[in-house]
Amino acid sequence: MSAGLFGFFIKDKKIGQIASLYPEFDSVFHEKFLAHNVVGGKMLNALNKDRFFIEQDGITIAFDGINLTENISDSNDFFQQYRQNGVDFVKQLKGVFVGFILDEHQEKLYIFSDNLATKSLYYYYHPEFGFAFSSSLQVLTKAFRQNQVSYTLNTDAVYMMALYGMVLDNQTYVSEIAKLPYSSILEYDIKQQRLQLEQYHQYHSKKSDISYDKAIDKIEVLLGAAIQKNWAKSKTYSDQYFTLLSGGMDARVNALVAKELGYKNIKSLTFGQSGSKDVLYAEQIAKGEGFDHKSILLDGGDYLIDNIFENYIIPNDGMIFFNGSAHMSSSLKQEDLSAFPIIHSGQIGDVLFGAFVAENFDFKENKSSLGYTGFVRQKDLLDKIESLDSILEKYRQRGYEMYIYEQRQIHATIYGDRSIAAYKDTISPFYDKELIQFCMSLPNAYKKNQIIYFDWLKKYHPQVVQYPWDKINMNPDKHWKIKYGKLFKKYFNGAKKYFHWHYESMNPYGIWLKENPKIIAHLDQILQEELSRKFWSDEMKNDLKKIYADDIFEFRNKFAVITVLLAIRLHFE
Repeated sequence: MSAGLFGFFIKDKKIGQIASLYPEFDSVFHEKFLAHNVVGGKMLNALNKDRFFIEQDGITIAFDGINLTENISDSNDFFQQYRQNGVDFVKQLKGVFVGFILDEHQEKLYIFSDNLATKSLYYYYHPEFGFAFSSSLQVLTKAFRQNQVSYTLNTDAVYMMALYGMVLDNQTYVSEIAKLPYSSILEYDIKQQRLQLEQYHQYHSKKSDISYDKAIDKIEVLLGAAIQKNWAKSKTYSDQYFTLLSGGMDARVNALVAKELGYKNIKSLTFGQSGSKDVLYAEQIAKGEGFDHKSILLDGGDYLIDNIFENYIIPNDGMIFFNGSAHMSSSLKQEDLSAFPIIHSGQIGDVLFGAFVAENFDFKENKSSLGYTGFVRQKDLLDKIESLDSILEKYRQRGYEMYIYEQRQIHATIYGDRSIAAYKDTISPFYDKELIQFCMSLPNAYKKNQIIYFDWLKKYHPQVVQYPWDKINMNPDKHWKIKYGKLFKKYFNGAKKYFHWHYESMNPYGIWLKENPKIIAHLDQILQEELSRKFWSDEMKNDLKKIYADDIFEFRNKFAVITVLLAIRLHFE
């Protein structure tokens, strides 16, 4: 379960003992009572120059996360801005965060999110019964069960997770609870019990006519500034830095450019199968750059069945299929991170520079391949997701790349950060709002095969491309290497995965589950135990069994079904 904020404004209910809903971790607990209502937070005991919960003259402001805003740097600035500009000042904030403002004079509460909803806020609203919110879905569901507040199963979310490995849009497993969208301010009028949601920023796919050379120069300005801001924030707390590193490009770009900017004392970590290019290339980079490096080997995949419910479902509310984040969270738990204020990563960098560009993408035709699981074999079951067509219709004009940002990245990839949010903050320079919008506006031709990414590196940071890239097993210093190397590895490795032969990967799930039979046996046991609960209808039991039996690439379907079964136990029993 992640740290974070909460508030309960439920009619005729005095929600108490909220601290007991959280597990023990190094944190500070805050509460503010207003008649029968309460707001508060269980916030990490870290980054205390950024994170705060303060009341002044009937106004309570809580901020949880990393603040990168230049002219609003501390709690005094927040109060001053609110008194001068009202809640609109929130639209200027930058970083990774959630927050709320309780104004007792106006009897209003505002909750707000950052530009990628990197930290969750879930909310419940009923015009008769009231309003509640929390950074953790299970805090809401536990509190509701303890206080006899009724809620119902969202079957769309069940099928989304089982088939796609993620929950699309702003839905949750609970029909009455939604996720706060990115770049949003939600206003709750306490007296009138009315709710108003404003999404003040939304990404767009309108293309720019900028020249190729000027685009490269602009990337240097924006990404260079984002890296500088992130690492400078770390420096305000410590002169020691911790970064994830792999054979991919994005984490290395972050770390190597930071080193070039003068940041030293860098400790790096990679995790994966021994002999994988991710591990080997990360070790090569770290040695060449003088990083204090460690590799954690995941051979055999035993970590996948290490107390799944406690270790992988609870930390992120079961909102992403658990193997998608288990490798990182299980590895980081083995490390003493007390000396490092922030974990630096390269999350979503590949998306910005064209990894998911697709011209004239047909959402209807490709509905079965839109999830985190890769593809869906039981295509007829997609029809049971009643909201799916309306969700996809939003992207028919906006395009596939926009779907990837607003659905796959926000509702899947970034959940890796949430998996470790109970003990450490993470940040990526690729989360920067201006950088994201600029990259979205680049012509697709510039991003084909991510060529502009590598041309930027060759012009401004050539040392980065002097190490092999795991996607091509060569240095990415020539266009032909990037184009043909990616195609060769994709199809050669893909064929091996399909036939369950040995293939190269940091997480070769297909090999692990084939050669380590206790993993499948453990998953089978969970399937049998969970489906024996009276909660499940015969129809859903049969559907989940079908999906579980499909054995698509790397057995992703099995992990997705186990995730949804355990998530429903967490939130409903």
